[in-house]
Amino acid sequence: MKKILIVIVTIILSLIITFITTEIFNLYHFGSIPTILTFNYLLFIFLFITYILLSIVYIITKKIKKEKIGINKILGSILIFISLILIMGFIIMVNIDWLTYYLNANSSPFYVFILVRGLEFLLPSIILIVISILLLKNKR
Repeated sequence: MKKILIVIVTIILSLIITFITTEIFNLYHFGSIPTILTFNYLLFIFLFITYILLSIVYIITKKIKKEKIGINKILGSILIFISLILIMGFIIMVNIDWLTYYLNANSSPFYVFILVRGLEFLLPSIILIVISILLLKNKR
């Protein structure tokens, strides 16, 4: 029950921080209708903040219980953090508005270029996620 309460409070806090952050940086104004790209930004910022807050809660609970955090868990968490940043780069590179504009302008080489640049961010992030899952799953 305590873990569920912590997750719910973290999600609510993440939502509040997400909307405050997007309002400060003029990414989204609360009440307006978001585009697909804005929705992706909002979702990514929300997941990113939730991940950071849950990591902080995990570290604090381990320190309170005076338990050790293994090197595999630390490396796995750092790799997930880096993969989240790479996924954000992927979202920026494959901007849906750019793809629609250049597709309609019959500029297929640029369209292919954007997709290849997006894959440069997506493939390493997928590899990092797999490595981090293997590190976190390892029970040494």
